[in-house]
Parts: sequence; C-alpha cells; structure tokens
Amino acid sequence: MSDSYSLSNTSQVEYEDAEYGIPTVCYCGERPRLEPSFTRTNPGRLFYTCQNRDDGECHIWKWWDVAMMEELRALKQETYGCPSLKRMREIIQVQRDKIAHLYDIQSKNQMELESLKVLIANKRDGIAMELKNVFVAAFVLLAMIIYLF
Repeated sequence: MSDSYSLSNTSQVEYEDAEYGIPTVCYCGERPRLEPSFTRTNPGRLFYTCQNRDDGECHIWKWWDVAMMEELRALKQETYGCPSLKRMREIIQVQRDKIAHLYDIQSKNQMELESLKVLIANKRDGIAMELKNVFVAAFVLLAMIIYLF
C-alpha cells in the first residue's frame, strides 16, 4: 500500500513535516481524531483529522492505515536491534556456565587453603618439637659439663 493516494471530493493538504506514525497532536495544538472517509474511492476508510479543520488554517490529515504502517515500521526498527529471546537465553546460559566454573575454582582454592593450613599447623608443631629437642640436648650438655667440672 502506497503512502500517497488520489482523493476525490476531499481536499488533502500534504505536509513535508507531518508527523511520522500516529499523530498525537495537530499543528493547531488540538488532539487529532479518527473519522471515516465518505468518498467514492475510499468509502469508510479511516483518517486522522482535526476538529478545527474547517477554519482555513493548517491541520493534521493522515490516513489511519498509513499511520499504522509507519508505526509498525518504527517498532520493527526499534526491536531489530534487540537480541531475540533465544539469543538472550544462550547468553544467560554461557554466563551461568562461567559462574559455575568460578564456583568450582573457588571450591578447589578453598580445599587447597585448608590443606595448607593443616601443613602449616603440622610444621609449627614440628618446629616446636625440634626446638624442644635442641633445648633438651643443650640442657643435657650443660649438665654434663657442670658434672664433669
């Protein structure tokens, strides 16, 4: 369906700066309304117009179906850049997999940390035992030196 139509028995004023899509306000500031066409070529076809259209000033005039097609094109362009639901689910699944991998790494690191804590505790006990043995040996040696002299 083309955006320009020939009309008989109606006067259409085409504006280069007319609103794209559904008009929300007329050039005079009034809210556009829908009316049916009473022409032989477009009987019953709806169009946007203004209640003040007969005052000789510039007012909005646009076919309803043309406005709707423009709205749909705009909506299509708007949603074209949005990823599909399937693609968003795929992205979420990839993120979930990455999070699960990070949890695995964190769990392994936590187990390794616990084993290192045990090793350090055992080392501390070993060092304390070695120091105790050194002190005992030094005490025995000192006692032997004192006994001999």
